[in-house]
Amino acid sequence: PVSRGGFDVSPDDPNHLFDDIALQLDGNKMDGFAWNSVKTNKSENNPMSMFDSTSAPIINTLATEYAMFDRWFCSIPTSTDPNRAFAMSGTSQGVITNFNGTLWTQQSYFDYLRQHNRTFAGYYQDDLWVFGYFQDMHAPEVAGHIHDLETTFFEEVAAGNLPDFTWLQPRSGTHGVAKQPTWQHPDAAVSLGEDLIKKIYEALRAGPNWEETLFLITYDEHGGFYDHVVPPDQGVPAPDSALAPNGFSFNQLGIRIPTLAISPWIAKGTLVHDALPNEQPTPYSAFESTSIMATANILLGLGDAPALGQRMPWANTFAGLVSDPTMNAPRQDCPTTLPEVPQLINHDAEESYRVQRAKPLNEHLEGQLLFFCTQHYPLLQKQGKCPGRPEVMHNQGLASDWIANELQKFRTRVSLGKAKGK
Repeated sequence: PVSRGGFDVSPDDPNHLFDDIALQLDGNKMDGFAWNSVKTNKSENNPMSMFDSTSAPIINTLATEYAMFDRWFCSIPTSTDPNRAFAMSGTSQGVITNFNGTLWTQQSYFDYLRQHNRTFAGYYQDDLWVFGYFQDMHAPEVAGHIHDLETTFFEEVAAGNLPDFTWLQPRSGTHGVAKQPTWQHPDAAVSLGEDLIKKIYEALRAGPNWEETLFLITYDEHGGFYDHVVPPDQGVPAPDSALAPNGFSFNQLGIRIPTLAISPWIAKGTLVHDALPNEQPTPYSAFESTSIMATANILLGLGDAPALGQRMPWANTFAGLVSDPTMNAPRQDCPTTLPEVPQLINHDAEESYRVQRAKPLNEHLEGQLLFFCTQHYPLLQKQGKCPGRPEVMHNQGLASDWIANELQKFRTRVSLGKAKGK
Protein backbone atom coordinates (compact mmCIF):
# COMPACT_ATOMS: atom_id res chain seq x y z
CA PRO A 1 0.00 0.00 0.00
CA VAL A 2 0.99 3.62 -0.52
CA SER A 3 2.34 5.22 2.66
CA ARG A 4 3.70 8.55 3.89
CA GLY A 5 6.89 6.85 5.02
CA GLY A 6 9.23 8.31 2.41
CA PHE A 7 12.85 7.39 3.16
CA ASP A 8 15.32 10.24 3.55
CA VAL A 9 17.92 7.81 2.21
CA SER A 10 16.27 4.91 0.42
CA PRO A 11 17.18 1.27 1.07
CA ASP A 12 17.75 0.88 -2.68
CA ASP A 13 17.27 2.63 -6.02
CA PRO A 14 13.90 1.62 -7.54
CA ASN A 15 14.16 0.37 -11.11
CA HIS A 16 13.45 2.97 -13.77
CA LEU A 17 14.90 1.80 -17.06
CA PHE A 18 12.62 1.51 -20.10
CA ASP A 19 11.71 -2.16 -19.63
CA ASP A 20 11.15 -1.66 -15.89
CA ILE A 21 8.76 1.20 -16.53
CA ALA A 22 6.80 -0.93 -18.99
CA LEU A 23 6.32 -3.42 -16.16
CA GLN A 24 5.33 -0.67 -13.74
CA LEU A 25 2.75 0.70 -16.18
CA ASP A 26 1.48 -2.85 -16.79
CA GLY A 27 -0.61 -1.96 -19.80
CA ASN A 28 -1.74 1.30 -18.16
CA LYS A 29 -3.07 -0.51 -15.10
CA MET A 30 -0.33 1.25 -13.03
CA ASP A 31 0.02 -1.71 -10.69
CA GLY A 32 3.52 -3.03 -11.36
CA PHE A 33 5.71 -0.82 -9.16
CA ALA A 34 6.09 -3.03 -6.10
CA TRP A 35 6.29 -6.18 -8.23
CA ASN A 36 9.03 -4.68 -10.37
CA SER A 37 11.08 -4.06 -7.21
CA VAL A 38 10.39 -7.46 -5.65
CA LYS A 39 11.41 -9.39 -8.74
CA THR A 40 14.89 -7.82 -8.54
CA ASN A 41 15.22 -8.38 -4.78
CA LYS A 42 14.55 -4.77 -3.88
CA SER A 43 12.22 -3.32 -1.26
CA GLU A 44 8.52 -3.54 -2.08
CA ASN A 45 7.84 -0.64 0.30
CA ASN A 46 10.35 1.87 -1.06
CA PRO A 47 8.60 2.65 -4.38
CA MET A 48 5.28 3.04 -2.52
CA SER A 49 6.63 5.42 0.17
CA MET A 50 5.81 9.09 -0.33
CA PHE A 51 6.78 12.42 1.26
CA ASP A 52 4.52 14.90 3.02
CA SER A 53 4.95 18.28 4.70
CA THR A 54 6.71 16.65 7.64
CA SER A 55 9.29 14.63 5.74
CA ALA A 56 9.77 17.14 2.89
CA PRO A 57 8.72 20.54 4.24
CA ILE A 58 10.48 22.69 1.64
CA ILE A 59 8.91 21.42 -1.55
CA ASN A 60 5.54 21.03 0.19
CA THR A 61 5.63 24.60 1.52
CA LEU A 62 6.48 25.95 -1.93
CA ALA A 63 3.69 23.84 -3.45
CA THR A 64 1.12 25.49 -1.19
CA GLU A 65 2.59 28.98 -1.49
CA TYR A 66 2.80 29.10 -5.29
CA ALA A 67 1.75 26.82 -8.19
CA MET A 68 1.84 23.05 -8.41
CA PHE A 69 1.20 21.06 -11.58
CA ASP A 70 -0.63 17.81 -10.97
CA ARG A 71 -0.46 16.60 -14.58
CA TRP A 72 3.17 17.26 -15.56
CA PHE A 73 4.85 14.23 -17.14
CA CYS A 74 8.40 13.42 -18.11
CA SER A 75 8.93 13.30 -21.87
CA ILE A 76 9.43 9.56 -22.34
CA PRO A 77 8.96 6.43 -20.19
CA THR A 78 12.60 5.78 -19.46
CA SER A 79 15.57 6.83 -17.36
CA THR A 80 17.20 10.15 -16.48
CA ASP A 81 19.58 11.17 -19.24
CA PRO A 82 17.22 10.78 -22.24
CA ASN A 83 14.60 12.79 -20.36
CA ARG A 84 17.18 15.45 -19.55
CA ALA A 85 18.05 15.55 -23.25
CA PHE A 86 14.39 16.24 -24.06
CA ALA A 87 14.19 19.00 -21.45
CA MET A 88 17.34 20.69 -22.73
CA SER A 89 17.09 20.09 -26.47
CA GLY A 90 13.68 18.66 -27.37
CA THR A 91 14.91 15.19 -28.34
CA SER A 92 17.12 12.31 -27.26
CA GLN A 93 17.84 11.36 -30.90
CA GLY A 94 16.47 7.87 -30.48
CA VAL A 95 18.29 7.12 -27.22
CA ILE A 96 16.35 5.55 -24.32
CA THR A 97 19.32 4.67 -22.09
CA ASN A 98 21.63 6.75 -19.91
CA PHE A 99 24.79 8.35 -21.31
CA ASN A 100 26.85 5.83 -23.29
CA GLY A 101 29.97 7.87 -24.01
CA THR A 102 28.79 9.43 -27.28
CA LEU A 103 28.17 13.17 -27.10
CA TRP A 104 24.70 14.43 -28.01
CA THR A 105 24.91 16.24 -31.34
CA GLN A 106 21.50 17.94 -31.42
CA GLN A 107 21.39 21.66 -30.68
CA SER A 108 21.01 22.42 -26.99
CA TYR A 109 18.63 25.10 -25.74
CA PHE A 110 21.66 27.04 -24.49
CA ASP A 111 23.06 27.29 -28.01
CA TYR A 112 19.57 28.01 -29.35
CA LEU A 113 19.30 31.00 -27.00
CA ARG A 114 22.77 32.18 -28.02
CA GLN A 115 21.73 31.94 -31.66
CA HIS A 116 18.65 34.04 -30.93
CA ASN A 117 20.53 36.69 -28.93
CA ARG A 118 19.14 35.83 -25.52
CA THR A 119 21.32 35.48 -22.44
CA PHE A 120 21.64 32.14 -20.64
CA ALA A 121 23.71 30.32 -18.05
CA GLY A 122 24.05 26.91 -16.49
CA TYR A 123 25.16 26.49 -12.88
CA TYR A 124 26.41 23.09 -11.72
CA GLN A 125 27.05 22.18 -8.10
CA ASP A 126 30.55 20.62 -8.32
CA ASP A 127 29.55 18.00 -10.93
CA LEU A 128 29.36 18.99 -14.61
CA TRP A 129 27.21 15.94 -15.43
CA VAL A 130 24.75 16.60 -18.30
CA PHE A 131 26.24 20.00 -19.11
CA GLY A 132 29.13 18.03 -20.60
CA TYR A 133 27.08 15.62 -22.68
CA PHE A 134 26.00 18.12 -25.35
CA GLN A 135 28.61 18.62 -28.04
CA ASP A 136 27.74 22.28 -28.57
CA MET A 137 28.24 23.01 -24.86
CA HIS A 138 31.96 22.37 -25.40
CA ALA A 139 32.18 25.40 -27.69
CA PRO A 140 33.66 28.42 -25.85
CA GLU A 141 30.68 30.63 -26.71
CA VAL A 142 28.42 28.25 -24.76
CA ALA A 143 30.86 26.71 -22.26
CA GLY A 144 31.83 30.17 -21.11
CA HIS A 145 28.35 30.56 -19.63
CA ILE A 146 28.44 27.33 -17.59
CA HIS A 147 29.56 28.11 -14.05
CA ASP A 148 30.06 26.52 -10.66
CA LEU A 149 26.90 27.06 -8.64
CA GLU A 150 28.43 27.55 -5.20
CA THR A 151 31.04 30.09 -6.26
CA THR A 152 29.01 32.05 -8.81
CA PHE A 153 25.24 31.65 -8.69
CA PHE A 154 24.49 33.19 -5.30
CA GLU A 155 26.73 36.19 -6.06
CA GLU A 156 24.94 36.75 -9.38
CA VAL A 157 21.55 36.54 -7.68
CA ALA A 158 22.53 39.08 -5.02
CA ALA A 159 23.90 41.42 -7.67
CA GLY A 160 20.86 41.08 -9.91
CA ASN A 161 22.97 39.65 -12.72
CA LEU A 162 21.16 36.45 -13.66
CA PRO A 163 20.63 36.02 -17.43
CA ASP A 164 17.34 35.62 -19.27
CA PHE A 165 17.37 31.83 -18.76
CA THR A 166 19.16 29.88 -16.04
CA TRP A 167 19.45 26.12 -15.51
CA LEU A 168 20.55 24.87 -12.08
CA GLN A 169 21.98 21.39 -11.57
CA PRO A 170 22.48 19.81 -8.11
CA ARG A 171 25.45 17.80 -6.85
CA SER A 172 25.65 14.07 -7.61
CA GLY A 173 29.07 13.30 -6.13
CA THR A 174 30.52 13.36 -2.64
CA HIS A 175 33.20 16.06 -2.51
CA GLY A 176 33.48 16.86 1.18
CA VAL A 177 31.65 16.82 4.49
CA ALA A 178 29.86 20.01 3.45
CA LYS A 179 29.64 18.89 -0.19
CA GLN A 180 27.50 15.78 -0.18
CA PRO A 181 24.96 14.86 -2.91
CA THR A 182 21.98 17.21 -3.15
CA TRP A 183 20.26 15.66 -6.18
CA GLN A 184 17.72 13.60 -4.19
CA HIS A 185 18.77 10.37 -5.88
CA PRO A 186 17.54 7.43 -3.76
CA ASP A 187 21.05 6.58 -2.53
CA ALA A 188 21.51 10.09 -1.09
CA ALA A 189 19.60 12.20 1.44
CA VAL A 190 16.42 13.87 0.20
CA SER A 191 16.88 16.37 3.05
CA LEU A 192 20.12 17.71 1.56
CA GLY A 193 18.29 18.43 -1.68
CA GLU A 194 15.56 20.14 0.30
CA ASP A 195 18.21 22.32 1.92
CA LEU A 196 19.58 23.31 -1.48
CA ILE A 197 16.11 24.28 -2.71
CA LYS A 198 15.63 26.33 0.48
CA LYS A 199 18.92 28.20 -0.09
CA ILE A 200 18.13 28.91 -3.71
CA TYR A 201 14.61 30.13 -2.98
CA GLU A 202 15.71 32.37 -0.10
CA ALA A 203 18.48 33.86 -2.24
CA LEU A 204 16.07 34.61 -5.09
CA ARG A 205 13.49 35.99 -2.65
CA ALA A 206 16.07 38.38 -1.17
CA GLY A 207 17.54 39.34 -4.54
CA PRO A 208 16.83 42.61 -6.34
CA ASN A 209 15.14 40.85 -9.28
CA TRP A 210 12.66 38.75 -7.30
CA GLU A 211 9.67 40.42 -8.92
CA GLU A 212 10.99 39.55 -12.41
CA THR A 213 11.84 35.92 -11.60
CA LEU A 214 10.00 32.70 -12.45
CA PHE A 215 11.61 29.79 -10.56
CA LEU A 216 10.66 26.31 -11.77
CA ILE A 217 11.42 23.14 -9.79
CA THR A 218 11.08 19.84 -11.64
CA TYR A 219 12.63 16.37 -11.96
CA ASP A 220 13.96 14.32 -14.87
CA GLU A 221 11.72 11.30 -14.34
CA HIS A 222 9.76 9.43 -11.67
CA GLY A 223 12.69 7.39 -10.35
CA GLY A 224 10.71 4.16 -10.16
CA PHE A 225 8.30 5.50 -7.53
CA TYR A 226 4.58 4.78 -7.69
CA ASP A 227 1.97 6.88 -9.42
CA HIS A 228 -1.66 6.13 -10.29
CA VAL A 229 -2.11 8.52 -13.23
CA VAL A 230 -1.76 6.92 -16.67
CA PRO A 231 0.73 8.85 -18.87
CA PRO A 232 -0.70 10.24 -22.12
CA ASP A 233 -0.24 7.90 -25.08
CA GLN A 234 -2.59 9.42 -27.65
CA GLY A 235 -1.63 12.16 -30.08
CA VAL A 236 1.90 12.46 -28.68
CA PRO A 237 4.32 13.37 -31.49
CA ALA A 238 7.81 12.00 -31.83
CA PRO A 239 10.36 14.81 -31.79
CA ASP A 240 11.99 13.57 -35.00
CA SER A 241 12.25 10.45 -37.16
CA ALA A 242 14.62 8.56 -34.87
CA LEU A 243 13.46 5.22 -33.47
CA ALA A 244 14.85 3.60 -30.34
CA PRO A 245 16.82 0.35 -30.83
CA ASN A 246 13.84 -1.57 -29.41
CA GLY A 247 11.45 0.06 -31.87
CA PHE A 248 9.90 2.60 -29.47
CA SER A 249 8.68 5.53 -31.57
CA PHE A 250 8.57 8.20 -28.83
CA ASN A 251 4.79 8.48 -28.98
CA GLN A 252 4.10 8.17 -25.24
CA LEU A 253 4.95 10.39 -22.30
CA GLY A 254 6.57 9.09 -19.13
CA ILE A 255 5.19 8.97 -15.60
CA ARG A 256 4.24 12.17 -13.74
CA ILE A 257 6.94 14.18 -12.01
CA PRO A 258 6.61 16.85 -9.30
CA THR A 259 6.80 20.33 -10.82
CA LEU A 260 6.33 23.72 -9.15
CA ALA A 261 6.27 27.26 -10.54
CA ILE A 262 7.30 30.02 -8.13
CA SER A 263 6.84 33.74 -8.64
CA PRO A 264 5.32 36.69 -6.76
CA TRP A 265 2.96 36.99 -9.74
CA ILE A 266 1.40 33.58 -8.98
CA ALA A 267 -1.52 33.41 -6.55
CA LYS A 268 -0.99 31.38 -3.40
CA GLY A 269 -2.26 27.81 -3.60
CA THR A 270 -2.52 27.65 -7.40
CA LEU A 271 -3.16 24.15 -8.75
CA VAL A 272 -2.51 23.68 -12.46
CA HIS A 273 -4.53 20.72 -13.65
CA ASP A 274 -5.82 21.66 -17.08
CA ALA A 275 -4.13 23.61 -19.83
CA LEU A 276 -4.08 27.38 -19.38
CA PRO A 277 -6.21 29.50 -21.78
CA ASN A 278 -4.68 29.60 -25.28
CA GLU A 279 -1.69 27.51 -24.16
CA GLN A 280 -2.72 24.05 -25.38
CA PRO A 281 -1.47 23.72 -28.98
CA THR A 282 -3.51 20.56 -29.71
CA PRO A 283 -6.39 18.75 -27.95
CA TYR A 284 -3.87 16.09 -26.88
CA SER A 285 -1.12 18.43 -25.65
CA ALA A 286 0.11 18.04 -22.09
CA PHE A 287 2.61 19.52 -19.67
CA GLU A 288 5.92 17.75 -20.06
CA SER A 289 9.63 18.54 -19.97
CA THR A 290 9.78 20.42 -23.29
CA SER A 291 7.12 22.77 -21.87
CA ILE A 292 10.03 24.55 -20.17
CA MET A 293 11.65 25.61 -23.45
CA ALA A 294 8.32 26.33 -25.13
CA THR A 295 7.28 28.60 -22.25
CA ALA A 296 10.68 30.30 -22.06
CA ASN A 297 10.37 31.14 -25.75
CA ILE A 298 7.07 32.94 -25.08
CA LEU A 299 8.43 34.86 -22.10
CA LEU A 300 11.62 35.81 -23.96
CA GLY A 301 9.87 37.02 -27.09
CA LEU A 302 10.82 34.00 -29.21
CA GLY A 303 7.32 32.64 -29.72
CA ASP A 304 7.71 32.73 -33.51
CA ALA A 305 11.19 31.19 -33.57
CA PRO A 306 11.48 27.63 -34.95
CA ALA A 307 11.12 25.01 -32.21
CA LEU A 308 13.66 22.37 -31.32
CA GLY A 309 11.98 19.26 -32.73
CA GLN A 310 8.30 18.40 -33.02
CA ARG A 311 7.56 17.74 -29.35
CA MET A 312 8.37 21.25 -28.11
CA PRO A 313 5.66 23.05 -30.18
CA TRP A 314 3.13 20.37 -29.12
CA ALA A 315 3.69 20.74 -25.37
CA ASN A 316 1.45 22.87 -23.17
CA THR A 317 2.96 26.14 -22.03
CA PHE A 318 2.42 28.07 -18.80
CA ALA A 319 3.38 31.67 -19.52
CA GLY A 320 -0.07 32.73 -18.35
CA LEU A 321 0.83 31.84 -14.77
CA VAL A 322 2.81 35.07 -14.52
CA SER A 323 0.35 37.25 -16.43
CA ASP A 324 -2.83 36.70 -14.45
CA PRO A 325 -5.14 39.64 -15.33
CA THR A 326 -6.57 39.58 -11.81
CA MET A 327 -3.17 40.45 -10.32
CA ASN A 328 -2.32 44.13 -10.65
CA ALA A 329 0.89 43.92 -8.63
CA PRO A 330 3.26 41.25 -7.35
CA ARG A 331 2.33 39.58 -4.07
CA GLN A 332 3.77 41.10 -0.91
CA ASP A 333 3.04 38.06 1.28
CA CYS A 334 5.62 35.70 -0.27
CA PRO A 335 7.64 34.07 2.54
CA THR A 336 11.17 35.39 2.87
CA THR A 337 12.39 32.21 4.55
CA LEU A 338 11.31 28.58 4.49
CA PRO A 339 11.12 26.07 7.36
CA GLU A 340 14.19 24.34 8.67
CA VAL A 341 14.73 20.84 7.30
CA PRO A 342 14.10 18.66 10.38
CA GLN A 343 16.38 15.80 9.34
CA LEU A 344 19.36 18.19 9.28
CA ILE A 345 18.93 19.69 12.76
CA ASN A 346 20.88 16.90 14.46
CA HIS A 347 22.47 15.58 11.30
CA ASP A 348 25.89 13.91 11.72
CA ALA A 349 27.49 15.24 8.54
CA GLU A 350 30.81 13.50 9.05
CA GLU A 351 29.20 10.10 9.49
CA SER A 352 26.92 10.51 6.49
CA TYR A 353 29.93 11.66 4.44
CA ARG A 354 31.83 8.51 5.37
CA VAL A 355 28.85 6.28 4.56
CA GLN A 356 28.12 8.03 1.26
CA ARG A 357 31.70 7.71 0.03
CA ALA A 358 31.72 3.98 0.72
CA LYS A 359 28.56 3.29 -1.30
CA PRO A 360 28.83 1.50 -4.65
CA LEU A 361 28.67 3.48 -7.86
CA ASN A 362 25.31 4.47 -9.30
CA GLU A 363 24.58 4.73 -13.01
CA HIS A 364 25.16 8.50 -13.15
CA LEU A 365 28.57 8.46 -11.54
CA GLU A 366 29.44 5.70 -14.01
CA GLY A 367 28.21 7.98 -16.80
CA GLN A 368 30.43 10.82 -15.63
CA LEU A 369 33.41 8.47 -15.40
CA LEU A 370 32.69 7.37 -18.95
CA PHE A 371 32.42 10.98 -20.10
CA PHE A 372 35.85 11.95 -18.80
CA CYS A 373 37.40 8.67 -19.96
CA THR A 374 36.23 9.32 -23.52
CA GLN A 375 37.19 13.00 -23.38
CA HIS A 376 40.62 12.75 -21.77
CA TYR A 377 41.79 9.16 -22.32
CA PRO A 378 40.22 8.04 -25.62
CA LEU A 379 42.95 5.53 -26.48
CA LEU A 380 43.08 4.01 -23.02
CA GLN A 381 39.28 3.92 -22.97
CA LYS A 382 39.21 1.90 -26.19
CA GLN A 383 41.73 -0.49 -24.64
CA GLY A 384 39.67 -0.81 -21.47
CA LYS A 385 42.45 0.81 -19.46
CA CYS A 386 41.12 4.27 -18.59
CA PRO A 387 42.26 5.14 -15.05
CA GLY A 388 38.70 6.19 -14.21
CA ARG A 389 36.95 3.01 -15.33
CA PRO A 390 34.31 1.70 -12.90
CA GLU A 391 36.33 -1.43 -12.13
CA VAL A 392 38.94 0.83 -10.50
CA MET A 393 36.59 3.50 -9.14
CA HIS A 394 34.66 0.96 -7.10
CA ASN A 395 32.90 3.34 -4.68
CA GLN A 396 31.35 6.80 -4.78
CA GLY A 397 34.21 8.44 -2.91
CA LEU A 398 36.91 7.33 -5.34
CA ALA A 399 34.72 8.20 -8.32
CA SER A 400 33.88 11.65 -6.93
CA ASP A 401 37.55 12.46 -6.35
CA TRP A 402 38.58 11.37 -9.84
CA ILE A 403 35.69 13.23 -11.48
CA ALA A 404 36.64 16.43 -9.60
CA ASN A 405 40.24 16.20 -10.81
CA GLU A 406 39.19 15.60 -14.41
CA LEU A 407 36.74 18.49 -14.28
CA GLN A 408 39.63 20.85 -13.58
CA LYS A 409 41.28 19.76 -16.84
CA PHE A 410 38.03 20.02 -18.76
CA ARG A 411 37.31 23.47 -17.35
CA THR A 412 40.60 24.76 -18.76
CA ARG A 413 40.22 22.95 -22.07
CA VAL A 414 36.81 24.40 -23.01
CA SER A 415 37.03 27.71 -21.09
CA LEU A 416 34.20 26.67 -18.79
CA GLY A 417 32.66 29.66 -17.02
CA LYS A 418 34.99 32.18 -18.64
CA ALA A 419 32.35 34.41 -20.21
CA LYS A 420 31.97 37.87 -18.74
CA GLY A 421 28.61 39.35 -17.86
CA LYS A 422 25.26 37.75 -18.53
